[in-house]
Amino acid sequence: MVVFDNVEITIEPGVELRFNAATNLELRGKLTAIGTATDSIVFTSNVDEPARHDWLGIKVIGNADPTYEGGQVTMEYVRGEYAKTFINMDLAYNGPYLYNNCTFFDNSKVNEDGGAPLTKFEECVFRENGQGLDWCQFDSEAIGCHFLDNGQGLAGIDLIKNCYFSGNIVALSPYGATINCLIKNNDVGVKCSFNAVNNTFTGNTVFGNVVGVEIQSYFNESVTFTDNVICNNSFYDIKFLDHNNADLSDNCWCTERSDDIAGNIYDGYDNIAYGLVTFEPFNTDCGLASIPSEEISVSYSIYPNPFTNQFTFESNQENEVMLTFTDISGKIIFRTIFTKTINITDVYLDAGIYLYQLRDEYGSVTTGKLVKE
Repeated sequence: MVVFDNVEITIEPGVELRFNAATNLELRGKLTAIGTATDSIVFTSNVDEPARHDWLGIKVIGNADPTYEGGQVTMEYVRGEYAKTFINMDLAYNGPYLYNNCTFFDNSKVNEDGGAPLTKFEECVFRENGQGLDWCQFDSEAIGCHFLDNGQGLAGIDLIKNCYFSGNIVALSPYGATINCLIKNNDVGVKCSFNAVNNTFTGNTVFGNVVGVEIQSYFNESVTFTDNVICNNSFYDIKFLDHNNADLSDNCWCTERSDDIAGNIYDGYDNIAYGLVTFEPFNTDCGLASIPSEEISVSYSIYPNPFTNQFTFESNQENEVMLTFTDISGKIIFRTIFTKTINITDVYLDAGIYLYQLRDEYGSVTTGKLVKE
């Protein structure tokens, strides 16, 4: 299916678009898909038993007309699933390309490249994809996103800020600035090169991964790698694989013992082919109150159950919680993030059983059922 130049297609809340095997949507015009928190838009497979790679996805081709207004793709509260590449922006240059509160589930890849002048994913969820976000050749941002249980969560995005990574094989390979992210319970937390372009990694928490940060190249003159918390990674906190030396001072390692810090860093002392890591001076106040220990028990209250047109979720912790509410088949009705308490009102649904999933920012999951009278 092709949307031609100078044609705008608008998709309304609640619409579900199903694509047969090996089909795709080619977008030469403009696509606006604005769902709501309680009535999302779904792009999905039309196969009886849907699986990753069923359909080919959306291919965006920029319009060469200089009078074109831009904003070629805008999506809010959209769910994209089971595609080979959900959104291919290799030839997209009539941005910005904006994705807000979207969910991308079980795609081989979510994107191919990025569109100019800006590609921005904000408050989106990337779950169980082969590849979450891949390289964007133009300005690109991921703000407040969750990357959960992907093969690779993210690679090559200019700005990554306030994001959460958990359960990925490789959480992120950043390109540019990574700021205030929580990277926890991945096989490899961060795997990348730090150089003149990828040069800022600050305020992040890298905790409880197998390998915390694997550094493949490093240039001291241009890198800002400070004020991070890097600790309790089971194999190494830092795995350093470059022949240059690296200055990783002014970070916190959850201990005041230099020997313990050094013991969790793989560098030239372990293999003379590599340079040495400097970690002193280091911070001692890691702010670990924000990282719950395994002993902290998170509990929720959900009431009333059964419900009529409203219900409430309460948490005994102050951390952010992502609530996903679905029907019995697993179709998402709405998804939202709350802290401590949320009251869901004006829920007009058919009587029956509904499912909820509560995932806190550290990866703990609670599921259950609600009955609508």
